Amino acid sequence: MKTLFIALSFFVLFLPTTLVKAQAIGINSTDSFDDTSLEIVIAADSWCPFNCLPDSTNPGYMIEIAQYVFAMHNIRIRYQVMPWTRAIELCRAGKISAIVGGYKSDAPDFIYPSNEQGEIGFSFFGLTTNQWRYQGIESLTKQTLGIAKGYAYTDELDDYIKHNHRNLLRLSVAHGDQPLKKNQLLLQKSLIDIVVETDPVFWYSSNQNNTKHLFTKLGTLQLTKPAYIAFSPALYESKKYAQILSKGTEDLRKSGKLSEILAKYGLVDWQSKKL
Repeated sequence: MKTLFIALSFFVLFLPTTLVKAQAIGINSTDSFDDTSLEIVIAADSWCPFNCLPDSTNPGYMIEIAQYVFAMHNIRIRYQVMPWTRAIELCRAGKISAIVGGYKSDAPDFIYPSNEQGEIGFSFFGLTTNQWRYQGIESLTKQTLGIAKGYAYTDELDDYIKHNHRNLLRLSVAHGDQPLKKNQLLLQKSLIDIVVETDPVFWYSSNQNNTKHLFTKLGTLQLTKPAYIAFSPALYESKKYAQILSKGTEDLRKSGKLSEILAKYGLVDWQSKKL
């Protein structure tokens, strides 16, 4: 996924790491701190419905999970939008606390909760007039593919991207903190042929822009797999944060609060699909 991830996903940019104090944090719901309590800065590019607009009533379901879980420990969440590669860079350096919506393959050195905060797969999309259908990596060679800079998809597609990164007939790379918006505009103008994206994100965006009728799904690249809010390997507190989030995610599921959060975004609990 993004390098992901999915998104799975936390300026001002450079919050002094001294705000993230090195103190032991328990994982019981009774744990709390005083008025100088911790603030976790979470960042990612805009990837609705996983993470959307900061300071809104619908900041994204993964952001809401984090807000509910860490509020039980008197820990504030500050969520900011920035390019995905920048978020990974700052998080790896300990300048921010976490990224949201990524696979473990996005940043293998990061600290991950035991329980995922979602499941994310990838598909190919294009205009309804496009007769092409995905039949393996080899079938991409006659299509101009739109991707997001810094995302990790699958080993096969990542290798294809690596070998074609200078071939403008095969690859178009969207930069910035809203890469899908840029890619959908390029699709509409027929400047690219196909886009690779996760299904909920692609359709959420097209619904918001009233362009869903223009697009169709052209094949599946990757079935869904776990996606996470991942914590900085440079911060002492990250292991405790991951433990808190893991347990908290499960507690939200048991209480029904997780399903309530997901319903705001037209989603259902990914675990329920396996029952």
